[in-house]
Amino acid sequence: MQKKTIQISAKQKKELAELFKTSLTTVQLSLDYYNNSDLAKKIRKQAKTLLLAEADKINE
Repeated sequence: MQKKTIQISAKQKKELAELFKTSLTTVQLSLDYYNNSDLAKKIRKQAKTLLLAEADKINE
């Protein structure tokens, strides 16, 4: 069974920590689905937004 996690860059993790005024540890635990608080859900949602924005930069 594969562990559920969201992979983003260190730069993006720092952005999330600053945006939500929290620690990098909290961001990482949220992305690893260790936490399931309202903050963790918001962090994961914003991480998805960052990933989609990054994907949109790719030109075919």
